[in-house]
Amino acid sequence: MRYLRTLKDCEEYSNHSDDDHPKCAYVKRLIVCKQLRLHAVERLSVIPRFAALNYPYKYYNDGGKGKLGEAVSWIDQSLSHISDGGLQSQEHVNPSFRDQTQPQRHWLADLMLEECFDICLFSCEASISGTVNEVRGGISSKNTKKQSSMRQKNTLNSNDIDRQYSLSLHAITIAYENILRRQAMDVQFQSPQTLHRVAGMFLSTVMRKTVDAVYCLSKLDPNNKVRLTWLCCLIYVLQEAPEVLLRKHMLSLCDLAEPYSKDTVALKFLNTLQLCVPSLQCLASDHITPRMSPWLIQESFNTVSAASIVLVDECCDVLVSRSALHAKSLTEGVLELLLQIISSPLSSVTLLRGLGAVSHVLDKVGAGLFLSAVGDRLQNVARMLLTLMNSTSLSVRSMSVDLAVSLFGAVYREVGSIDEVSQIFVTVLPEVVGREVALYSISKQIARPECVEKCMWPLRRALADIEGSDPLDDDRVDANLQLFLRQFCRVSQAVIDGVFIELRLLGDECMIMGTKINMTMGMTRTARFGGMIPLSWTFDADEESLFEVSDFFSPETSPMQKLRWLMTLKRLHEYKEQFVEAAETLILCARTVADAIPHLGNIWRVSPYDEWKKMKDVAEFTDEFLEPSYFNKTLDAESHDTISSTLPLPSISSLGKLLVSVTEEAIIFYEKEKRTVALAYSRLQDVLRIVMASVEHVISNPKYVSRRALRAHQHQIQEIAALRKVSAIVNEMVTKLAERMRLQSGDIFSTSPFASLLTSQEKNHPGLVYVRVVLLGMKPRRFLESTTIPTFLGWEEPFICRVSEETVLKALKCFHGKDSQNDISMFFQICKLHAELLISSIKEDTKSLSVEFASEVPDESVLRNCEKLFLVVTPVTAAETNAHNTVQSKRFYIKKKVAMSQSRERLTNITVAKPFPCALSRQPCLVTTELVTN
Repeated sequence: MRYLRTLKDCEEYSNHSDDDHPKCAYVKRLIVCKQLRLHAVERLSVIPRFAALNYPYKYYNDGGKGKLGEAVSWIDQSLSHISDGGLQSQEHVNPSFRDQTQPQRHWLADLMLEECFDICLFSCEASISGTVNEVRGGISSKNTKKQSSMRQKNTLNSNDIDRQYSLSLHAITIAYENILRRQAMDVQFQSPQTLHRVAGMFLSTVMRKTVDAVYCLSKLDPNNKVRLTWLCCLIYVLQEAPEVLLRKHMLSLCDLAEPYSKDTVALKFLNTLQLCVPSLQCLASDHITPRMSPWLIQESFNTVSAASIVLVDECCDVLVSRSALHAKSLTEGVLELLLQIISSPLSSVTLLRGLGAVSHVLDKVGAGLFLSAVGDRLQNVARMLLTLMNSTSLSVRSMSVDLAVSLFGAVYREVGSIDEVSQIFVTVLPEVVGREVALYSISKQIARPECVEKCMWPLRRALADIEGSDPLDDDRVDANLQLFLRQFCRVSQAVIDGVFIELRLLGDECMIMGTKINMTMGMTRTARFGGMIPLSWTFDADEESLFEVSDFFSPETSPMQKLRWLMTLKRLHEYKEQFVEAAETLILCARTVADAIPHLGNIWRVSPYDEWKKMKDVAEFTDEFLEPSYFNKTLDAESHDTISSTLPLPSISSLGKLLVSVTEEAIIFYEKEKRTVALAYSRLQDVLRIVMASVEHVISNPKYVSRRALRAHQHQIQEIAALRKVSAIVNEMVTKLAERMRLQSGDIFSTSPFASLLTSQEKNHPGLVYVRVVLLGMKPRRFLESTTIPTFLGWEEPFICRVSEETVLKALKCFHGKDSQNDISMFFQICKLHAELLISSIKEDTKSLSVEFASEVPDESVLRNCEKLFLVVTPVTAAETNAHNTVQSKRFYIKKKVAMSQSRERLTNITVAKPFPCALSRQPCLVTTELVTN
């Protein structure tokens, strides 16, 4: 020790030197003295009795409850034998070693490691900054200003910088190879007890010096050998040291880093663990054999996860009682560390440890502190959780489901609702699905449309497991929470369907990571305007899935998400040439925009995940699913926030332009269908009423206007003017529609320019026609359980469907009369033409099945003894309607004469959920009643 102290004294700067360049001589003397110190350490570290000279403590079992040094696993996150205080007292140490011997225990190991780490840290700082500090033993010269630290900096040349780096590498190599690894690999210390005792000698010094050097290590590259070797020293002691000592040192991290600092030592230790994540991935290098590399990475990440669990166990309660801010900072750092671990492409064992650690933190701190600490990064946690739920590993998928259930259960107990959390999950789910599809395509596993759907089977299964959570079997699930979980899982399944629908709409131009996939394979039918629609899509509940997702989001908090799915639904109706439903969807878009204007301050916007941006090709593909690029055209340039990473907030002027655009497009779609002018007029009146209410709300409540308007009164006036302009444009549209309605009702002269619109075919057009569809008899394969998009038509469940304009026009070509017999024949022909499309789709899927069309439900005896499928299509009449079925109605009826009676008839009343026409072309019958009348 005296020898080493003498060498340290020689490192002090002195102006009394015979060299012409005293500063150069000082730098050389520094290197020489440090090399001599390292040489002494190197010689002392190889003495045969090194471990014995340190008098290591002995540890034994605590009353037979288990080994104190056993590793913490994701199954048993907190050991049962640990005392309530978290710190093991001295009774766990063998009493025969409780003495005050001099030198103290671990004295030689502490001395050697301190020398190595001090030299390494000094040389690292010198090589990074390019300077060294002059350590002065006395008062500085007259020409030099006196400094409180008694230090001045010397600039190094490139050769000196290389020498300093070489010296730091030499120092940390001695610490790792000659001291830690040599003792750990000694054949005398291979039993579990002796391994823990040996590692316990180094724990205190390694942890303390690593925390002190975290700032310097953070400046080095992740694959730097000095940083990597230093962190390997930390990983070794964290993995092998006795848990008694580890918990004791973790508890000491609760102290402040500096006397007047706001941060604790625990945060610096967390920063050190975060440095391990990128550096440990560099273990797969050339100097490590390929067979050893995966094992080393797995064990290292497992150790980091276990260390974070112990840190939370020991420090969380202490910091909560001391300062809520410190507890939040600790939880935030641990969650950020664990998010880095589960975001890395690691083995299933490591992912299980990482997920288990997150679950342990949630149980330890509670949902309130967990959500406060994770903050906006909850969407990144949701991304990774959903990604791991799609893992092909059953254990990883099960652990992800367990963590999701724990999160929802804890949030529900804390808040009483999971709406905000589920909104985040559903928002980022399209991006997750798109990324999974892209990764499968990169691995050459997608060649056909069926492969695209199959790649999301694990996630669908995981969502079904969450939906099946039973309060009787799981204490985390409340009876009322089960209803929220079912809704969340149904919407999530619909989101997956929605992403596949968006890929389908690309048709034969669908490109997935450079691979062209024809999404319209199979038999197709030609629509009225020349579109090719695959028959396999006929029974898909695509409209229902998109509408369910859009209905999940609220226009007050998430209008952009709602608009994103409504626009997809509009594209689907347009592709199918269902123009009334497309117009109704656009009206919903206009209402959403109008409802969102007074609540711009409450809108939540998602932010991209920087970790996923590293794969640029995949990120470009998935960003289109997070939010389509056409939304950016509707946002003003001034609304983009260059500082924040979140997607831009819309402004009032941009929302006004969007409202006018969708309203004009809705009128165009209404005009493509016959007898819908009155419907368009009614819809635009509702939109105008909402817009005018929004204008009054913004004027009377300026605090609800965007943040820029709060700072500038002039900007507020401009936004109010923009809203008034929108109101005027919509009002003009309503006026034009009113004039057209007068024309159709015969109130103006035929010399009007609109007179040419009234053709003979339009005068005979029945308007919007609805039918009831029921499937009975033998069930085909398409209606069995599957993991693709489900069918909209339930088995033996009647549906009310709107007949397409193409089918009605085909029937009009054959029937032009107005007598009742011809009307009955015309509606029968409409039902038959509507059934032909459904029958052709069923026969394509199951060619051997016999399908028969019927206008009435067959008898029970026929259904019981016949091996065929009956497709029953019956015309229905809207209960609230005018001559052309242009008024909304959700009640329909069917009249049928009673057999053997000429004066009595059977009346079947049917009620659906939403009034037709709406954004859906079909709806299930909710209530059906029958009565016999005279």
